[in-house]
Amino acid sequence: MADPAAGVRPPAVARRLPGRARRRTDVLREYEEFNSDRRRAIPPVLWPFFAPDPDRYYRWRVQLDCACVKELLTPGDRIPPSERQWRGLGDGEALPPGQVYCRHDDSADAPYRDIVEWGDRREVSFAADPVEPPEWADADVWAVIRHDEAHTSAFWKVTLACGHVEEVVAPALDWKPDDGPRLAEATRVKQMTEEFEQVWDSDPMLQSGHQREHTRRMLAAGWPRPRPERSCHTCPDARAIVAYQRVGWLIPRNEALKPEIPPPARAVLERRLRRAEAEAERLRVQLAGHEERRDAR
Repeated sequence: MADPAAGVRPPAVARRLPGRARRRTDVLREYEEFNSDRRRAIPPVLWPFFAPDPDRYYRWRVQLDCACVKELLTPGDRIPPSERQWRGLGDGEALPPGQVYCRHDDSADAPYRDIVEWGDRREVSFAADPVEPPEWADADVWAVIRHDEAHTSAFWKVTLACGHVEEVVAPALDWKPDDGPRLAEATRVKQMTEEFEQVWDSDPMLQSGHQREHTRRMLAAGWPRPRPERSCHTCPDARAIVAYQRVGWLIPRNEALKPEIPPPARAVLERRLRRAEAEAERLRVQLAGHEERRDAR
């Protein structure tokens, strides 16, 4: 797949795609089940905004730059799916316009991207770490990184150069983006550089190639905290829409709606009612005459 950070992509094209669309009844049933669960979590007054009826949705088939073909629903049929924003897996962050999440087992490693914007901040409190190291940590390493007391950390949402959103930990609760990164002392950076090179020589599989390059960049920059770049775990599975095909409304609409006929005026209705009552009275008289002649025989 093309690199999402490489530049502007050519626009998606409308064309017939391979394969066939799913049965409309199956898609409708899935949407109604999903919408039923969603409506249970929000008040009815918000349904038109967050859980609308299915008759608002239009169906599309899209082809991604990984060659996969997916089906999507949009509110209305005017804006194609390649010009809309879609969310990542589950309830993830919104992806850049025209990208759709599509997971592959052979997806590439998460690349490092520069941080271009700082967003919302949140605090998370943690309990003290256990004394025994977890399975993934060496005892000596755990002794250094372990928190022996409860602590609180600040997490910031950041937008990366690829347009995707990740989260980074601030070096301190009072840190702000305007403060800039905090650097390690030069003697400590030199010591860390030697230690990393020794570890890599003894265990070449400890880090992948692109992780080593990142570590070397950070050491050369003075080991800044927070880092000016972040691994993007969305990039490997964010696929661009390269083509799309119209399918139709989730609930079919009439090609031409008949104009609504206004109800007759009150005076007209009253005249019709008097005529109907007079006709009913005439029929009752005729019926009574039949009954009298029958009784006279």
